[in-house]
Amino acid sequence: MSDDTLDYASPSAPEPSAEQPEQMQQEPPKGALLIIFMIVLADLMGFGLIIPQLPFYARQYAASDFQVGLLFSAYSACQLIATPVLGLMSDRFGRRPVLVLSQVGSVLGFILLAFATHAVWVGATLGLILVYVSRIIDGISGGNISTAQAYISDVTTKENRAKGMGMLGAAFGIGFSIGPAVGGILGHFDPSLPALASALFCAIAATLTYFKLPESRNHKPTEAEVWLHPSKFLPILRNGPLVQMQLIFFVSMGAFVMMETVFAIYLKDTFNYEVGTVGLFFALAGAVIIIVQGGLIGRLSKRFGDWPLVIIGPLFVTGAMVLLAEAGWRHVMPLLIVGVILNASGRSLQTPTLSALISRHSDPRQQGAVFGLFHMLGSLARALGPLVAGAMYTKMHAGPFLLAATITLGVTAWTVVLRKQLTGSLTEGPTERDAAAA
Repeated sequence: MSDDTLDYASPSAPEPSAEQPEQMQQEPPKGALLIIFMIVLADLMGFGLIIPQLPFYARQYAASDFQVGLLFSAYSACQLIATPVLGLMSDRFGRRPVLVLSQVGSVLGFILLAFATHAVWVGATLGLILVYVSRIIDGISGGNISTAQAYISDVTTKENRAKGMGMLGAAFGIGFSIGPAVGGILGHFDPSLPALASALFCAIAATLTYFKLPESRNHKPTEAEVWLHPSKFLPILRNGPLVQMQLIFFVSMGAFVMMETVFAIYLKDTFNYEVGTVGLFFALAGAVIIIVQGGLIGRLSKRFGDWPLVIIGPLFVTGAMVLLAEAGWRHVMPLLIVGVILNASGRSLQTPTLSALISRHSDPRQQGAVFGLFHMLGSLARALGPLVAGAMYTKMHAGPFLLAATITLGVTAWTVVLRKQLTGSLTEGPTERDAAAA
């Protein structure tokens, strides 16, 4: 699964086909959305459980800092490739069998990870290779979010689709908040326990899917099918502001994941914190994401508009990165806490509001292509960012944070300039927002 903020409620679901007018659709099968929520929550709990432990898994076999980054990158790269493939397979064979197949794959990947970290190997290289293979398997299996989104699109109407997509966002927030804390506690007792617990959660998800989730009768094209055709990109590339917004998201995500990649080993190397404490920091970030995106973002957007939040978000992240670097130099734990809170708040302010602006400035007929590109760039950033972070960390532990701060400060200035180009003002009142939306 993707490590990320709750941007899956963005208006990226494909429009209903002409053959199946939306008004003719029935209500979702009883309990289907709740089951999808439980499935995605189980998947995300499984992923969240091992986030604090991953760098320690790699270092168990004498992995370099770059190899730690490569471990994160390999997962995201495989997910980037697998997402459209699983989406197309679900169009051909059905959503339910593809979800079951991907969840079983995740179970196998996590079991292999537990085996690789629990067994004693003659050479460290073999153990490290098995850790990589386990993450590749789970990365391929973890591309099933597009299938879950497609299922919701199949069984909902335009009126209740946002609610269905919002449930995915809630599952992400809960999984990333609770999962790392539980994973840190389990890892304190045995390094293989988080992987085994992750396998259990994915097995529960597969069982729910197989026995409880009804197959959606009407399959609309997934985003993968909509945006993979090259001709779909041309109208987007002709829209200069839209291209800039997509690139702002790509660059911002690259900065975000650089911090995430090295954060656990940074806490270990600088403060000598073990995996249990690391998990608590990740849990704090998840809790902030839930609070901001689950309750505050809507009120703030109505009060101030989307543009100010898109500008303030990366500025918060810039301050957070500086505080994290300063905390390492001064060995002051409160700076770490404030930095984590600022970082999670900034991400939670920027990503959903940027998604809304992208939707607003794109042709409604191109929403599938636009958000397909949006998610693709996010996955690409998650594949490239860890490589840069791992290489920089070797030279200076605070390096990835300082580079991320520089990037997000540049993003803030870039967003201000783009805002002025589009509206000629740095303020956005309700009247202007309504006119832009219309």
